[in-house]
Amino acid sequence: MELLLAIALAVVVMTLSIPILGSIFGGRELEETFTKFEDFARQAQAKAMKEHRTFLVVWNEEGGLTIEPEIFSADDSEAELPNLPYGGAELKLERPFSLEDKPVAEWPFWRSGACEPVRVSYKGREGRWIAEFDALSARGTIIEMEN
Repeated sequence: MELLLAIALAVVVMTLSIPILGSIFGGRELEETFTKFEDFARQAQAKAMKEHRTFLVVWNEEGGLTIEPEIFSADDSEAELPNLPYGGAELKLERPFSLEDKPVAEWPFWRSGACEPVRVSYKGREGRWIAEFDALSARGTIIEMEN
């Protein structure tokens, strides 16, 4: 009888812990999407500083991001543009300090390494997050995250 009670108790504890473990691992996948995006932004920042010219992170209609020079040169036509696909997820750019009413979905990184402060929203199967990116460091701060 005691053995059956112990087994039943173990089953109840396991049943209750499975959703908690799922949300922990699900949160890790969601954080990875933010980390990949932030790394891509840092890549644009490093490229701008290395080449001493402005680069843009461009939202493409095909469902991905590319890093493109603001002004193309002859050397750029042969170079492959860094790309970050985000598949079926929704990734939006807000440029609250833009001088335009409806700015294009491009995020500039100037040769100094500074960038325009932006807000980026992600929504995918892992969950959603909203992050604000600092103009001087291009580091993102998550302001909302939901599995």
